[in-house]
Amino acid sequence: MPPLPEDADAVRAQLERILASPGFANAGRLSRFLRFVVERTLDGEGDRLKEYRVGTEVFDRPSDYDPRIDSIVRVEARRLRARLAEYYAGPGRGDPVVIGVDKGSYAARFDAAGAPDTLAAADRVTADAVEQLPRRPTAARWSAPVAGALIILAVLVVGWRLVARDTASASSRVQVAVLPLTRYDTTPEPVPEALADAVTDGLIAELARHRTVEVASRTSVMPFRERHVSLSEVASTLGVVAVVEGRVGVDGPKLWLEVRIVDARRNRKVWVEDFTGETANRRELERRAAAALARVLDSRFGAGVTVE
Repeated sequence: MPPLPEDADAVRAQLERILASPGFANAGRLSRFLRFVVERTLDGEGDRLKEYRVGTEVFDRPSDYDPRIDSIVRVEARRLRARLAEYYAGPGRGDPVVIGVDKGSYAARFDAAGAPDTLAAADRVTADAVEQLPRRPTAARWSAPVAGALIILAVLVVGWRLVARDTASASSRVQVAVLPLTRYDTTPEPVPEALADAVTDGLIAELARHRTVEVASRTSVMPFRERHVSLSEVASTLGVVAVVEGRVGVDGPKLWLEVRIVDARRNRKVWVEDFTGETANRRELERRAAAALARVLDSRFGAGVTVE
């Protein structure tokens, strides 16, 4: 049930504990997803959290995003539920507040730990685990410590299986970040910064349409516009294995784009290509560039590589 107003501070404190835990600290997208659904639910908007809204506001999908074609929200929701179950089976076992996201909903659920009606993610996993324990004759008496140890073991096993199953599709995709494109200063005409940003946004959106890649959000890459750290450090911060850099140039009605792929693990440039198109038809240029990037990323990194 939604918390009473006086419980909101306790929920936010619990949220920060979860986000600081090992399972979420380096999982930027899942952390952003969880924070979004918790804050919106606390604001009384839980019943308005639909798949389209989550896709556009959390995962930076464009306004023409179609959840029937792009299943990113459903996939990430399953990952989030599994990760929460894993948290409450481990480091959060004794926490005072249980935060969950029920199946079939994107609103957060808040319960006090130990409440009779609590059936959040960790509790459901525990219940399933207990059901799977072998039945013994009634004459056999398990001591409380042994039974407790078996339940904890079963929870950990079930949680691990949930995580492995629900992250399979995501971990098979190449995790990549498209850094803000720079302006090519030697072209005949100056390039407006707004145009470079627009092409960056378009490239991120188009690349995210390809099921072989998983793209860092625009908000997570913009702090690296004025980069003063190495690409390997950028990649570690964003949780990606490859980084895309590039430049934008303008020549009359022509738009020119150079993109580069860097293997962040070795800090080595592995691919460079130029693309030209019409400024008036920028989206077509972005689609072509994104398609080429997706092919190369899949061929060079697409073996289930993940750093999360």
